[in-house]
Amino acid sequence: MATSTGDIRSQDLSPQSNRSMEDMLQMLESQRRAGKAARRMSDGWCRLIPPGFGFHYEYDPEVASGSWEFYQLGHGICVSIVDMTVTQGLPRRHSASDYLALSAVLEGKLPLTYQLGNEGELAHGYCTVYGATNGHELETFPQSGQQLRWVTVFLERSRLLKTTGFEPADLPSEVVDFLRHDEHLSCRNVPLTQLALLAAHQMIKPPFQGSFRHAFLTAKALELACHILFNLSRAVESEEQGCFSETDHKKLQEAMRLIRNSLDEPSDVKEIAQAVGLTRQRLQRGFRMIYGGTVGEIRDKLRMDLARELISDTTLSMVEIALECGYVHSASFTRAFRAAFGMPPMQMRLASSDALRVKNQRTRRAKSAH
Repeated sequence: MATSTGDIRSQDLSPQSNRSMEDMLQMLESQRRAGKAARRMSDGWCRLIPPGFGFHYEYDPEVASGSWEFYQLGHGICVSIVDMTVTQGLPRRHSASDYLALSAVLEGKLPLTYQLGNEGELAHGYCTVYGATNGHELETFPQSGQQLRWVTVFLERSRLLKTTGFEPADLPSEVVDFLRHDEHLSCRNVPLTQLALLAAHQMIKPPFQGSFRHAFLTAKALELACHILFNLSRAVESEEQGCFSETDHKKLQEAMRLIRNSLDEPSDVKEIAQAVGLTRQRLQRGFRMIYGGTVGEIRDKLRMDLARELISDTTLSMVEIALECGYVHSASFTRAFRAAFGMPPMQMRLASSDALRVKNQRTRRAKSAH
């Protein structure tokens, strides 16, 4: 098993536990060699994922419905995958010292607090980028009933440039300072593009097992990192060239809220600009600077995000999903979906059903083994 110089820690949804993920991997690996692939923990079951480069943590129902996984992929790359609905709201504490963390959020919204006082947010449709140095911890407080789904790629600070091949000149200066000078990197949110979202979704439900899963997750982790850091660099460059005030930023956030709340009956750009008190040109410029696209492009992205979730997580018909996403004609919806994800919506539903069936079979086999 690959070792790492950094220390990634997570306090689960139990205030009494504070575990090193690497330590748990090493412990479970030794158990696997002894013929014990699973271990009962205080609030669930933890089992090794063959051939021993990761583990799967299934919570007890009174704590959460769902699970999270951790993989140590080598070359300074680690991945954490969270997919759960919280039953018991309790605080969590995380430490990812000497790693650059990229958390792509597919579902959920959680405030983040550092011991240093810096605050950020894990938010649906965004990737939170942060880099902690030794002793700095990040805290979250998931509430009962919250659905949480995200992928975090951890890139070891001392090996990131060599592992990825990135040039320092292509990265934001604050990221380079974290990598070279061990300076704390505060939380920064970057909008997820369609390709970044697709990569994250593929990591949550990887189609392979064993060494193929290892190779697949390694490739997808690097792909996701490429999307996020490239878009972060563009956002920093745009902000340096822009002149938007704090009030303007709040108006842009309000415009985004209006768009999110009216995907089934979308307003045009002029109506949104009037509602938040910006000119149409300034609204479009702000969206390109902050969210990485025009109002129409971001709205279409959100509609496709919603469509993908409804296809994967509900039994609604394609006509109903099209209407929920603001498409009057199902043919227009199908064309837009294919353009966004490279496959028609029905094909994605079949793929999601197959993945869910395989997951349920594995769960039943694991429970019967216990």
